[in-house]
Amino acid sequence: MTKSKKSIVMHGTLLAPLVPGHCAYLRANGSDYRTSPVVAIHEQSGDLVHFETLNSNHFLSMDPFPLAAASPLPTVLAACA
Repeated sequence: MTKSKKSIVMHGTLLAPLVPGHCAYLRANGSDYRTSPVVAIHEQSGDLVHFETLNSNHFLSMDPFPLAAASPLPTVLAACA
């Protein structure tokens, strides 16, 4: 029998794009949060992100600029010479 994961519902913004295998960074209720590693991204729309971490299912109602943080742009940093 598997233990069900808790569900966390928050209203806030992503501080960085979601990347499976990496922690999610978000701001909600005036605080910054770092989750355990993301294992799945179930839904990304203009106003809601539903993703799963090792420990929980997260439902983040996005505000006020949702698409800026949810953009699937590459997260590779370039080295400076």
